[in-house]
Amino acid sequence: MKRTPFSSDQIAAALKQEELGMPLADVIRQAGITERTFLTWKKQYGGLQAYPHDMKCLQEENAKLKQIVAELTLENSRLQDALENKRGMHEHYNSSN
Repeated sequence: MKRTPFSSDQIAAALKQEELGMPLADVIRQAGITERTFLTWKKQYGGLQAYPHDMKCLQEENAKLKQIVAELTLENSRLQDALENKRGMHEHYNSSN
């Protein structure tokens, strides 16, 4: 899929103008796009009322969750290493008796 040179805010603004009753011809003229482009945007983003804001919130939440996963993975690795060391010491103790 091609990337659009328009920001998500610009797309949302154009969709909102049409939603608020501005004639489609005026919306596409102001945005400098074709009717086909507008209809593609509407198809892709039309159901997403607060798309730019929601997307930013989701990206922030995703970054936090990735950080949590990284921290838990590191903690898990440390605990596994500690358990292996403890088992190794236990096996060493049993084999020396």
